[in-house]
Amino acid sequence: MKDLNSIISEKEYLEGLSNVSIENKVPIVTYEVGRLLEVIAFIKNPKRVLEIGCGQGYSTYFIVKNLKKASFTGIDLNNKRLLKAKEFITSTFPELNANFYSGNALKIIPDLNLEFDFVFIDAAKFEYPAYLEILLKKLKKNALIVADNIFCDEKIFARYVKEHDRNSVEGLKKFIKLIQNKEFFDTKFIDMGDGVSISIYKK
Repeated sequence: MKDLNSIISEKEYLEGLSNVSIENKVPIVTYEVGRLLEVIAFIKNPKRVLEIGCGQGYSTYFIVKNLKKASFTGIDLNNKRLLKAKEFITSTFPELNANFYSGNALKIIPDLNLEFDFVFIDAAKFEYPAYLEILLKKLKKNALIVADNIFCDEKIFARYVKEHDRNSVEGLKKFIKLIQNKEFFDTKFIDMGDGVSISIYKK
C-alpha cells in the first residue's frame, strides 16, 4: 500500500507541475513519454546525460529518477525556466551531479569537455539537425539519442505546411533522414505523444 500511495502521490505532483507548465505555455513531454524516458534511462543506466531543452525540469525528473551514479547536464534557452528546473531537480535529487546552462545549446555544447552516453532533445525543432551534428563529437559509442516531437503535430505528413511551421518541419525531416543513416545510427520510431525517435550511435 505504501508503494501504491507513493505512486499516486508522485503522479499527482507531476500533474501539478504539468499544469503549471501548460499555464505558463512551457512545452513539455506527455506523461506517457515521460514514463518512456524513465524506462529507457533505467535500462541504459547512463553515466553522463545531456538534455537539450530541459524546460522547468518535467522531463528531467523522469530521466534522472533512477540514476545512481550519473552526471546530468541540462540546457535551456530560457533562463527563468532553467532556474526553476535547477531548483526542482537539485532539491528532489540532492545526490545527483547536475549542471544547468542557460543559452543556445549550439554554442554551449562545443565548449563542454564531456562525452555523453544519453541525450534527450526537446528544443527548437528546426535546429535538430544542427544539434545532431555537434553531438557527433560528444557521444560515446552506443550512446542513446532520444528526440521528442518528431511528428510535429502530424505536420511532417502534411502536403501543405504553413509558412510559420515550415522551418520546423524541414528541420525535423532532415533530422529523421540523418538518424536513419545506418552507418552511424540504429533508429526506431515510437508513435507516442507527438512522436519519439530512439537512436543508438554506432561509431
